[in-house]
Amino acid sequence: MILHVILLVSMTGLIFTHPFDGHFRFTLGVVVLATLLLYFRRLPIISIAVSAGGVMLLFRILIKYPFLEESLLSAFWHNVPAFSYYLAYGLLFSVFKVRDYRGNIPALILLLSICDIASNCVELMIRQEPGGRSLETILTSLVAVGIARSLLIVIGYYLMKRYRDFVLAEAHAARYAELIFIIAKLKAELFYLKKSSADIELVMEKGYTLYQTLNAAQPGELVRPESPSARALAIARDIHEVKKDYYRVARGIEEILDVAVRKEGLPLSEFFQIIEQNTRRYINSLDKPVSISFTYYGEVVTDKYYAVVSILNNLIINAVEAVEPAGIITVTARYSGGKLHLAVADNGPGISPEDVEVVFAPGYSTKFSEVTGQMSTGLGLSHVKNLTESLGGEVTLTSKPGKTVFTVSLPLTNLEVNEPD
Repeated sequence: MILHVILLVSMTGLIFTHPFDGHFRFTLGVVVLATLLLYFRRLPIISIAVSAGGVMLLFRILIKYPFLEESLLSAFWHNVPAFSYYLAYGLLFSVFKVRDYRGNIPALILLLSICDIASNCVELMIRQEPGGRSLETILTSLVAVGIARSLLIVIGYYLMKRYRDFVLAEAHAARYAELIFIIAKLKAELFYLKKSSADIELVMEKGYTLYQTLNAAQPGELVRPESPSARALAIARDIHEVKKDYYRVARGIEEILDVAVRKEGLPLSEFFQIIEQNTRRYINSLDKPVSISFTYYGEVVTDKYYAVVSILNNLIINAVEAVEPAGIITVTARYSGGKLHLAVADNGPGISPEDVEVVFAPGYSTKFSEVTGQMSTGLGLSHVKNLTESLGGEVTLTSKPGKTVFTVSLPLTNLEVNEPD
């Protein structure tokens, strides 16, 4: 980092003008130097200034010496005063603590101007030029250039700061979008975890009822560990322990989500944009020529957006996988009859009529790993169906070769939304 700064300042120091027709020059290097010193607070001020001045001195000698009718030593002494400028500038920049005034633009411009003017005066005194010019003319030039360069430094610093803020905002938006998808997946898994907990509770009750029935039929058999009633009771106890573990895991996930979830809800337009950004990144990672469009009509705010995101994510991923080797996918949202209708359509080969009836069944899948040959779990569309029904909605499928459409209809009242205007 430091080496890059030194080289950049040194090379821009080769861009200059001679205001007094002598060896004294105004360069652009100091603008780059001060801008970088302001922006990168960890850069050592004096070390950078001295090193940049030294390297620039070397560059000037190497570039001009072959074309001058003078010795190398003479070329060196002609350019040493320029090094004194950078030394003086670094010292003044440090003494005045210019970095502490980054939030005060007038004071920052004033201090930068003083550093520039004073350093130029030091260089002029060492050079003992320009002869024949009035002090007023010299000072006017130094002040004008000092203020102009200070303005360029401040503008450069704030442009760099704005660019950094822009990059950070984009990175934050990307992380936020990823967080939405992670939590949406956790929400879906939590739904099934709670469903399994209810199933476990039911099995435990059946096991305990079986124990009571067996114990009533054969009183006293419980004392024998291998008796049917004793084994039924042991099974009920084991299931009870499993149920408690399920509850602990479910509660832990809920506590995490309670911290991460926004309580006030999100508008449809916002989480649609999140879905679109993540989907396009996913498609780009596949290097697959798929065209996808997102369209929504109206606006609605819901706190059930994680479930909606999970539903759409599963349908979109299925559509991306269905269009081979390339295809077109459309995702739309509209309002009708007090419901939010979400549709994901693709121009893939379609789903056969006999498969349409079982496509939402858990474990159904036509996909398999080309590496292992193992079938997919087939839980994606089952997730969609269960999440949709948990919101009081329904999902339908129409398919023919060249067009497959999954439509999810969700009652607006169950989404806890503000009605669209």
